[in-house]
Amino acid sequence: MLAIVLNKHSSLMSKHQSFVSGKTILAAMIVSAALSFSSNAFAEKVIKGDPLTEKFDDIWGMSALYGERGNNDKPFIKLRGRYHGQPYWADGDAASDSDWENRRIRLGLDVTLSERLEFAFDFNMYRQGGDSLVNNFDFISLNYAISDDTEISVGKLRRNPLTREDGTSSNKILTIERSILSTRFFMDNVGGGYVNHKEGSWTLGAGILKGSTEEDLRLPSLDGATMLQVNIANQISDITEIRLDYLNNSGDPDNNDVEPFRHVVSLNSSTQSGPTGLITDIIYAEALPEARGDLFGIVIMPHHMLTQRLQLVGRYTFTSSNEGNGIRIPRRYERATVPEEFEFGDKHQALYAGLNYYFYGHKLKLMSGVEYTDFGNESGNTSALTVSTAVRMYF
Repeated sequence: MLAIVLNKHSSLMSKHQSFVSGKTILAAMIVSAALSFSSNAFAEKVIKGDPLTEKFDDIWGMSALYGERGNNDKPFIKLRGRYHGQPYWADGDAASDSDWENRRIRLGLDVTLSERLEFAFDFNMYRQGGDSLVNNFDFISLNYAISDDTEISVGKLRRNPLTREDGTSSNKILTIERSILSTRFFMDNVGGGYVNHKEGSWTLGAGILKGSTEEDLRLPSLDGATMLQVNIANQISDITEIRLDYLNNSGDPDNNDVEPFRHVVSLNSSTQSGPTGLITDIIYAEALPEARGDLFGIVIMPHHMLTQRLQLVGRYTFTSSNEGNGIRIPRRYERATVPEEFEFGDKHQALYAGLNYYFYGHKLKLMSGVEYTDFGNESGNTSALTVSTAVRMYF
């Protein structure tokens, strides 16, 4: 399948080869090489035995409302929530923009009913422009462990993997925003059932999903076509996992929470060796008639722990379309800064560099990042620079 995809889009790569500048490639190679050959000792993001960590353990432990985790004689109820806030500054060829965004505010419960049965939900809470404290359900699901290796989930599900970045919780992503490829193929939390099974070094997942939700609380709707999702992962070594993600969407206007692509394929990997890691992704999406064109892209994301708390992250993204207006420049945050005629195009590159500081692992961290974007269409090229910081907290 991957060979077919690469063969079909080899002309796209050659067409835009001149677009990938030598300076950009050289910079990405230097960053990747520097990170890959570091010999520093590995350090956990949560520093065990540290007095600050112990204090945070006490504070986060207050989220337990009833029962005791691991005690199967009675239910365990835990408050869950997250706050992601970030100021940003964006400057492009047409305008500049800056603001503070309450990116995510969620609150819910984890309820362990028995050793094998769990129920959980999150509400999306009030943000700018909202008119009520609770906006809608982010997810609501019932999870049952059929065995130690097999679990089934039903309800409005938290997104299962569809690209490596999209399959990573927003609590744990290493960059402030996911890349254009992940957001372009974005499938919201949708209703259905999903089965996950582990067998040796393999992890297999399959889901039957509905791509629509009702308007008010965004609960699953029976409108829209049924979709099929498959994920196949293999731990090929002690440090590397490779995964194939696939989504089939037959197409239906009522699938309001799924982008209009018939087939989405992602071949991705994650490698972690000591303090140094590398995430890669090759992604292809075949357009439905409602979309503007097929998409093909690559993501390369090296990362490295400089100290026990400080992490360096880099990311290079290349995206190409077989149609002149097949790509839409991201709404966050470049779209407001580029000329109007560059909202759509057929080629996109972005280079990101950031630092993350972990006070309490991913549960409490500060992030900062700079991203340079180059976007092109028949009118030529435009560029934008975005600088942002973020505070991320969850419990």
